Amino acid sequence: MRALPTTPEVAGVTYDVHALGHEAQPLVVIDNIVDDPEALIALAEAGPPFVAQPTDYYPGIRKPISNTYSDILLQKVEPVLRDVFGLEHQYQPQVRLSAFSLTTTQPQKLRPIQCVPHIDNHAPNQFAVVHYLCQEKFGGTSFYRHRSTGYETITAERLEHYFKVLKQEVMADDSAGGDYINGNTRLFERIARIKVRFNRALIYRSCSLHSGDISAAVGLSSDPRVGRLTLNSFIESNPA
Repeated sequence: MRALPTTPEVAGVTYDVHALGHEAQPLVVIDNIVDDPEALIALAEAGPPFVAQPTDYYPGIRKPISNTYSDILLQKVEPVLRDVFGLEHQYQPQVRLSAFSLTTTQPQKLRPIQCVPHIDNHAPNQFAVVHYLCQEKFGGTSFYRHRSTGYETITAERLEHYFKVLKQEVMADDSAGGDYINGNTRLFERIARIKVRFNRALIYRSCSLHSGDISAAVGLSSDPRVGRLTLNSFIESNPA
């Protein structure tokens, strides 16, 4: 990962940009993204409980947040998307999902697909935002290159080939599975790592191979004030 020149401010948002790996996909880091992060933790504690999503591979529990957060987030990051990712004027970004997330699954209960880096979507016009609302001890987020194919992003053109190769490799690799990925393995090389900082947000294309740096040793609590609490959002951009 290499740092690109910092843009001091765009529409009131200060951020840093990094280039990921050989493909040089942008990764945006914004510190102190909201004015009152404690209010978000209070929202996570209040109202309906967190629940596991049966159709979701996320290793934990989630809870949706109101559209108010989505509106504020989009207001802040839309100028960044246009400036960094070259989003043209006719493309209008929309928040498709914003939800609190708590990592709670113990390593021995992970499915094989949860033990390797993943993508959120293969579409290049979808962006992921991870907003950290937890302590720095919880690690952060890492980005990876698949060693045998060299892929750092999984596009529609690469999708079928990548998952075919990955399935064969995982079945043949005795060391794969059984724990969260947290660094280099036989199958994947870590190309970047961004540490947790309270009220920090990351923005990257959803097709980038990535994974949270999860360690059960620091504690995987379902308490929003104690556990690895994040706000995860997906922003999709289509022609108006």
